Amino acid sequence: MKKIGLLPCSGACNLGMTTTKSVINVLNKKENTDFVCALGLPLGIEGIIKNGKSSHSYIAVNGCKVKCASKALQSADIEVNEEIVLTEDYSIKKNKNYNDETKLEDIENQLENLVDSL
Repeated sequence: MKKIGLLPCSGACNLGMTTTKSVINVLNKKENTDFVCALGLPLGIEGIIKNGKSSHSYIAVNGCKVKCASKALQSADIEVNEEIVLTEDYSIKKNKNYNDETKLEDIENQLENLVDSL
């Protein structure tokens, strides 16, 4: 079974929390997925990079156009096969309401479809 690495940006805003929630929810539904640590990759932590490189394909779930999740994967020479950008793809505005789950179900559905397509 091909493993799909999912990397949320996990930023300090509603968007980051939504990327994390969507990844966790999809991990609970799809056995062929793995959570990739966004912070450990650019820091060069060997075990995290090794684990991060153990998937066959990768989906970066970015909150905004800065694309921290995509950049984290690229920092460890991991190809981004698919990416989601909440501000661009769903027109969600950034705010500090960490409980804001605007369009969470839609994002999860897109993420599940991307997992299935890879």
